[in-house]
Amino acid sequence: MAVPRRVPATQMIDGDVCYIYFDPALYREAPHFEPQDGDIIELTYPRCGSHWIQQIIQLVLEQGESARTFDEFANRAPFLEMNELKPTKAPRLIRTHLPFGKIKFSRKAKYVYVARNPWDCCVSCYHLIRETPACKFGEGTFDEFLEAFIRAEMGAGDYFDNLMAAYELKDEPNVFFVTYEELQERKADVVLRLADFLGEDYGRCLRVNDDVFRRVMEKSTVSFMKEFLRPDQKQVLVQLGKDTGSADDCETKAVLNLVRQGTVGDWETHFSPKNIETMRAYIDAKTKGSEVMSLWKDIRI
Repeated sequence: MAVPRRVPATQMIDGDVCYIYFDPALYREAPHFEPQDGDIIELTYPRCGSHWIQQIIQLVLEQGESARTFDEFANRAPFLEMNELKPTKAPRLIRTHLPFGKIKFSRKAKYVYVARNPWDCCVSCYHLIRETPACKFGEGTFDEFLEAFIRAEMGAGDYFDNLMAAYELKDEPNVFFVTYEELQERKADVVLRLADFLGEDYGRCLRVNDDVFRRVMEKSTVSFMKEFLRPDQKQVLVQLGKDTGSADDCETKAVLNLVRQGTVGDWETHFSPKNIETMRAYIDAKTKGSEVMSLWKDIRI
């Protein structure tokens, strides 16, 4: 008898396949969220550089001073679909994995979007989902996960639906659109452009104060971020306001590597020839008539 294909544990919210940690009430409220003047909203599909770009944003706003713990980092920039927004100083930092269309586009806010090539995104998602006990995919194979990824069964919607919605808005004056690959290759340039986008004073500060610029660059490295972005499951549950009483001790102590390798091209060690064929068919079907894949024209398959 054929063994059923394993898929990550998810939840259904009004017909949508959602990540297990999404708060149903907050997910339903997200389309009605009205940004305030000056809000900085970071949008990314999961594992496309969300923690990396958020760390850079925080460092720019705080003149190179980093959060020291996972809780401090998360409290500075709550997830729209997972955390209740609390009163905070301006500008508010807000994160979301929801695409434009699921949230309103407002001229009042500034939006930062990071796009990562689908090959590496898929691999990085695979590792995080396997490490997350609540997703119940610890024994899942990459073949099984790839099917879940292209069928939008992971819990974050379809990768290309998310990307294409942002790609259409990338030239708007209040949208900062960058690829993960550009951030890795030309980080200093991206940091300065992002600082200018966040506010003229922020860009000027980095250009005239070498020490601040150095701190921003050093504290946004993979090695630095790994020191405090490795929460255990209990820390994540507490941060999301979830009950930890029902989770066993092994689950609550499981460490999540929110920052893994920070590299480009790791997909080559995971994709078999059959996997490549499957992914290429998915890409071709989703991007027909679009130039979005020109973002990664240097990737040779």
